[in-house]
Amino acid sequence: MFREDGHVPYLLLAIDDVTGEHEARAEAERQRLLAQGIVDTVRDPLVVLEADMTVVSASRSFLRMFGLDVGTVVGTSLYDLSQGQWRVGRLQDLLGRIVPDDMAIDGFEVEDEFPGLGRRIFKLNARKVHRPGNHITRLLLVFEDVTEARMLERHRDLLAAELAHRIKNSLQIITSFVSYEIRRAAEPCVEGYRAMQGRIGAVAELYDVISRSSTLGPVAMGPYLEGIAGSLRSSLLGAEARIAVDVEAEPLSIVADQAVTVGLIVNELATNAVKYAFPSGGGRILLGFRRRDGEAVLTVADDGIGLDATSGPGSGLGSRFVEAFVRQLNGTLAMASGAGGTTVTVRLPASVLA
Repeated sequence: MFREDGHVPYLLLAIDDVTGEHEARAEAERQRLLAQGIVDTVRDPLVVLEADMTVVSASRSFLRMFGLDVGTVVGTSLYDLSQGQWRVGRLQDLLGRIVPDDMAIDGFEVEDEFPGLGRRIFKLNARKVHRPGNHITRLLLVFEDVTEARMLERHRDLLAAELAHRIKNSLQIITSFVSYEIRRAAEPCVEGYRAMQGRIGAVAELYDVISRSSTLGPVAMGPYLEGIAGSLRSSLLGAEARIAVDVEAEPLSIVADQAVTVGLIVNELATNAVKYAFPSGGGRILLGFRRRDGEAVLTVADDGIGLDATSGPGSGLGSRFVEAFVRQLNGTLAMASGAGGTTVTVRLPASVLA
């Protein structure tokens, strides 16, 4: 630089200390390498994503599993990888809410055909990650291959359904033998045979529900009670009966270990109602199941003549069988009866619910 009226030149030298900037860059690079090292040591495949779902980093296990190249993965949208298997509407919605809503994804499963892998099932878990002091927020997405476990579960369920179907068929054969004996038995024995037939039928209905649901897991009470109602109609009522057996059940399931006992309680109570509540031959029995006040409530109600007008040993709805079954389930039994009918209520602990 120089003055216009002189010819003496000057040199202006500005010195800026950028040591901090260089150290920050070096530290950022060290942190990047550390993060990448951590990512690469994780056994399950994972990727680090920007908020717009572009890949910042991918682990070696991810690249190896899906046969991808780091150069083609980094900077590419997750939804454009492979053949677009991750472009699932529900997954996109969940991932899009992680950063703004501070949400997380646990156990979201995607099943599809993957190039070079065939049909696979992956369980996805995602979290928002950020470092205090900066404004960079990213997503950590982990892929767990659960194909083998799911295939084993499905195979087990198919075997369970086949086993339940065979047991149901065997029990139905037994009830057929009982029916044959009923036709040959003396009149005093018929009632006992019919009671036996009903109990076997209640157990058979459980296995019918299991075989149709393809699992040995929770038993849906609606279909189960419908099956017991159908068994009552066929074994005790017949086509010409004027007694209706209906079901009102909330969409609840019970654990399989308790289902037989619950079914036998329903069968005993409903059988008593069929035999003693309707001397005129017509009426309605309602089988109910619901959740109330932290308990499971089972009800068997009829619109018959009430207990005061009944006679015979079958009118004792608090029979030893029912009482023993209720105690076995740690439940309580109550009864209300009058001219408008009888309602038996069995309250069961919530532990019977699946």
